[in-house]
Amino acid sequence: MTSLRPRLIAALLTLPLAAVTLAGCTSAGGDADAAAKASAPHSSAPAAAGSAPSAPVTPSHAPTPTAPASAPLSAAQQRQVTYALTYWNNYNSGVYGNDNPNGGDCANFVSQTLIQRGWKMDAAWYNHGQNAMSGAWAYVPSMRNYFIANKARLGLEQLGDADRAKFAAGDVVIFWWQNADGSYSAGPDHVQVIDRLTTGADGKVKVEMASHNNDAQYRDLDNEITVEHPGAKYEVWHLTKDTNS
Repeated sequence: MTSLRPRLIAALLTLPLAAVTLAGCTSAGGDADAAAKASAPHSSAPAAAGSAPSAPVTPSHAPTPTAPASAPLSAAQQRQVTYALTYWNNYNSGVYGNDNPNGGDCANFVSQTLIQRGWKMDAAWYNHGQNAMSGAWAYVPSMRNYFIANKARLGLEQLGDADRAKFAAGDVVIFWWQNADGSYSAGPDHVQVIDRLTTGADGKVKVEMASHNNDAQYRDLDNEITVEHPGAKYEVWHLTKDTNS
């Protein structure tokens, strides 16, 4: 999570000490976004022309909305979730590489699950092996910008905490950690994929996720934003279809 390539270290040394704040899953290697990542590890890379990144959805932390018991997974969702639960701690690096040396493997992992869902690589979202991943594939701010700029084509719907009744297995969850001074970075810090949704006897929806950095399965969303990272903000990108075309 903290091992960075020499060119990233060199770029950071040119910044004032107060500006150097590193977080995992916000850097990818071997692609055209490298310079932007090195100079601003938390900042969102430029979105496609004509797009304007929207603000993250701030969770209310109010009582969780109710929802019916989770519906059975579709075949495509099952493939995606099975992949996530197979590789959350057993990296498929022979096929997709391991982006931990470049700042974190969380986005690379989530992108892999989307391939299992039915997505296809394109000119902006691709992985050709170690150090040959696009920003949209492996760098969380660029991934979010890609979602925003292409959400109609990708069949994505941006949701917040109040929309939990619409969350589904395979949806992508993007996080902003709260800084010590109470602020948030411009670009997101982390991404995970929902691997299980359950509804308790009290009608509250429990959201669990698979992730790299930390490597986890069934990671509880509410625990993450109150205990692991108090004050964190998040948004969910809900998949309304199984392909990105």
